[in-house]
Amino acid sequence: MTVAKVSVPCDFGVENLYDEFHGNITVEFKDSTSMKASSLILSWNSEVFTHLFKELRQGTVELKDFSKEAAVILLESLYSGDIVVERPHFREIYKISHAFQVEWLSEKCTAAFTEFCESSSQDFNDMVFLFNEAVYSDCTLKCGKLMEIIVSTFSKFEKMSEMFVAPYLSKHFTRIKPAALNQLLEICCGQFIPVLRAVKEHLQTDGIAKTVHTILSNKDVVKCMVGESQLYDEMYGMMLKQLNDKNMNAEDLELLMNLNRAVRNQGSTSTSVVHSNKIVPGYAAIPNLFHEVKEFKAARSIGALRHQVSCISIFMFLEFVNWEPHPFTAIKMLQKTSDLYTELSLCRVSTVFIDRLLIPKHLEYLPKSVISDCDTAIIACNETTTLRALVTTEKCYNFMAPFPQCNSQSSKCGFILRVTPVSMKETDKFNIELSTVDEDYPADLHCHRDLVNIAKMHLAIEEYFEDKWYDMAMSWGG
Repeated sequence: MTVAKVSVPCDFGVENLYDEFHGNITVEFKDSTSMKASSLILSWNSEVFTHLFKELRQGTVELKDFSKEAAVILLESLYSGDIVVERPHFREIYKISHAFQVEWLSEKCTAAFTEFCESSSQDFNDMVFLFNEAVYSDCTLKCGKLMEIIVSTFSKFEKMSEMFVAPYLSKHFTRIKPAALNQLLEICCGQFIPVLRAVKEHLQTDGIAKTVHTILSNKDVVKCMVGESQLYDEMYGMMLKQLNDKNMNAEDLELLMNLNRAVRNQGSTSTSVVHSNKIVPGYAAIPNLFHEVKEFKAARSIGALRHQVSCISIFMFLEFVNWEPHPFTAIKMLQKTSDLYTELSLCRVSTVFIDRLLIPKHLEYLPKSVISDCDTAIIACNETTTLRALVTTEKCYNFMAPFPQCNSQSSKCGFILRVTPVSMKETDKFNIELSTVDEDYPADLHCHRDLVNIAKMHLAIEEYFEDKWYDMAMSWGG
């Protein structure tokens, strides 16, 4: 005769839990107390218990990682086949159900959580409790079911970004985990303005925190910023000031430039895409490369590059190495570059340029004597242009470069660069000149000719091509 397998949940009689006659194993609690239980009943509810008793031959179960109240509720539910999940014990019971893989109990907890969400009064504290439980489940238990319920339910409520997301974000700004933050942004359903305002407030006190990185790297948030040019300008300016006031942080700088590019790619008409009047440690400022793009493409080796007349800077050699896809070849090229540095008496390479190289893992092969300790001031133009527009039209570009020792109140420090195409047919050739003609300068701009030297200037244009932004760097004479 075949005996039917017991199907759980099943009512084995909760009274039997408190009858030691039926208990053959010991359950130990957090407060050092214990009680007896049936290994058979526990095993019917979970294969984890079966493994403990049958294969490992354990006679004791430790529930010391959970509150005693939740542990007793677990045992009673395994005996009775039923449970009423209440908020005060929800996290502990859900955690136990996952730890011992009691599937029907996990389902009961999930159903109870769904009911909590659907019956929510949309009170802020109530929603905080629910969201925090979902975050704990997602991050600690590695179970995303509760977060799915939160997103599905909260997304139906009106003004969630203003009513819950932004206030929650403000309260937990520096502590919230990226996974939870991404779920918050999903709850917003595209309404990101309150969130961006919260970010703006915390930029003043917390700087460019990791939370800022996560939010401003979200493509949907960037799309929202395109239509809010004033808010974008204010936030961008604040982040720019953070970079100017503190030591340059490569991650923050990359965020700033990626945001700049992303907003431009979305078609923003913001006037602050490239800022004037500010000295900016620059991602796009790659020093002194090739006067002709063709010359760069034609070179096949460091040796060939050395014999080109316009190759007068170590920056040129390093950029050439930077395009080498094979690591071993790149290392050999770096070693060769070090030899050329001494042989040709080249200038030292600035730290700003080193920081922006794409091959930092190979830089150990570059002697420290080649690297300059001095920082390079990077100055942004007050307007944007494409490479094609730059090399096919004659135009003057104003650069603001404040000098601390200047006491002028009537005009700002800066200089003017004039771009002139060499030939309309050869768009990779052009001249860039530093203007020294007084008539070129407007009344609100003056140049310190004793301090501004074109031989120390380098230009980089950001060019959008095939859905990507590229840094087109050039050297010039004038």
